[in-house]
Amino acid sequence: MGGEAYTVKLRKVDTLFTNDMLVEAGVEDKWRYMKMACGENPKRVYGQYFHTMPSTRLGEGWFLHDQFAKATKLKDAQDDWCQAVENLPKYGRCRLNTPFPEDLQYDSLVKLNIHCYETHDLEAMVRHSNEYKFKILAFHHGLDAYCVPEILKHAYKVVPTVATFAGKFGYKKEALQSFVNAPKILADAGIAVAMKSDHPVLNSQHLVYEAAMARHYGLSEKLALASVTTVPAKALGLDHRIGKIAVGMDADVVIWEKHPLALGSHPLQVYIDGIAQIENVDESKWSEQGKPQEFEEYPELVAPKVKAACTSDAETGVFSGIKKILLKDSEEFSAKGDLTVVIDHGEVVCAGHCAHEAAAFKDAPVYDLGGEGVVVPSLLSVGAPGLGLVEISAEDSTGDGHHNLQPDIAYAIDGLKFGGLHMDEAYKAGIQIAVTAPQSEHVIQGVSVAFLTGAENALITKGAIIKEKVALHVRIGQDSKSTLFPTVSSQIGFLCTALEKSLADLFSPNDKFTLVARGKIPLVIEVNNHDEIICIIQLKKELEHKGANIKFALLGAIEAWTVAEYLVEAEIGVILKPYLCSPVQCTAQKCLLGTPLNNKTSLSHLHKAGIKVGLVVLEGEDV
Repeated sequence: MGGEAYTVKLRKVDTLFTNDMLVEAGVEDKWRYMKMACGENPKRVYGQYFHTMPSTRLGEGWFLHDQFAKATKLKDAQDDWCQAVENLPKYGRCRLNTPFPEDLQYDSLVKLNIHCYETHDLEAMVRHSNEYKFKILAFHHGLDAYCVPEILKHAYKVVPTVATFAGKFGYKKEALQSFVNAPKILADAGIAVAMKSDHPVLNSQHLVYEAAMARHYGLSEKLALASVTTVPAKALGLDHRIGKIAVGMDADVVIWEKHPLALGSHPLQVYIDGIAQIENVDESKWSEQGKPQEFEEYPELVAPKVKAACTSDAETGVFSGIKKILLKDSEEFSAKGDLTVVIDHGEVVCAGHCAHEAAAFKDAPVYDLGGEGVVVPSLLSVGAPGLGLVEISAEDSTGDGHHNLQPDIAYAIDGLKFGGLHMDEAYKAGIQIAVTAPQSEHVIQGVSVAFLTGAENALITKGAIIKEKVALHVRIGQDSKSTLFPTVSSQIGFLCTALEKSLADLFSPNDKFTLVARGKIPLVIEVNNHDEIICIIQLKKELEHKGANIKFALLGAIEAWTVAEYLVEAEIGVILKPYLCSPVQCTAQKCLLGTPLNNKTSLSHLHKAGIKVGLVVLEGEDV
């Protein structure tokens, strides 16, 4: 059982008084909200970290029974007291000898929200709600809720809203069974669905992207928009004030530059209580639309009826109905959508206008992309945490583990495991090649490996391991502070010393730092702060002055845009992680948030400066 909360509006007020930011500012009897949790979270926090109850789900159940029984006893005592007051004589001076029963621990009149994932935990909370007669306004996260919508309907008096994610999965056992079609399944069963961010797990600035993903996976346009407007407003009990545009409602309005569910859409202006929130907006540049913009629908892939057409055995086929093909140094485009790609035994034999080549493969499976198809090279993932090394990040038994502070360098290839949900999802999302490095408490993370995500294993699948030793990875900053490297300066000092010794031939020719100094393998440095990035740039210049032939790449690099011109000069590439940043740490305060708060992002700024930029997800399940 967590604490209580209030709802606020994210706008500055003249008084600088936080109470005046409340949605119900000035209202005497405000709604309060309580958050509870069931399942793994309380077990881990109280049992594993604090070594107290509850450490099991049975313990959670007993604790809830105990607390609600005490709260029920208090409520009964209050009801008895009120009844006694009613029974007092109507005339004369009469009073009760006992004060009104109160207990701050149990005397909460709140709207209840519960963090709950799995089916048995959801069922347990529904059972508790009926036993002690309390309403559950919403289940949060609820990634298994799509499996048991009928159970949710048995909650006391109201059917809980499910506040969930559109695509998160697999980060702990409770999230392993999640399904991208869950919002649609719940909605079809009559369950209200709200999308949530769990900030900073998902950046709440981009909450609408969760709604867009839910729409992509089947939730209707109307319900996808409702999932971030009317549904959460109703769950909060504030739908008489917020959540929709209507006479008498609060003037909380967002002006979008295109349909809010369209990829990359952003607000032009935000009004809270009728007050514009974004400064320096030129409204004269807004375009007028003759009619409301419709969400753009794309045709489904028409797969051939050949039995093996959509299996790993398919090596030959014709893809038609393509509008755009991205080639190595150019692109093919056809407004008619009549481009074709012909593949023969795993090799592209034609891309573009291929009528003659396609005719030669008249017996091959034909995949019709409906005139809207876009064909791109397979994606390459570099730096996605633990892909191929960790299956469930919260379950140590499913991963390679973390290398300790020993100086021995770990090789990702030695811990690589094919298969698994994350690798399979990456493969289905178009990521056919991944580069993954070990994870370590040391400044040195280890040597990365390049592999095929769709491979069965390293022996059966030809070319499963593309390159055993791709790059040496190191990490500078807060996450590498340890008893061995307690400061950032000691981390950078270690890196300087190691590279200088390699130049002086103090290491063996096959030492990884020697290979880095001689340009045999690149050095990937995970770093975010601009001052630390400057140190890396200066280090490279000093080493090259001493004869090093060295290749650097920055991973993370949230503040790299501030020194873009120097990175160009030093020929240092950047892999942004995450590609849409949030200033959650002091080392990332110069994060560019993008439109409408900034007119640019780190990606756009670095690309414009001429820097080679790659993108990587922040968490492994986001591939």
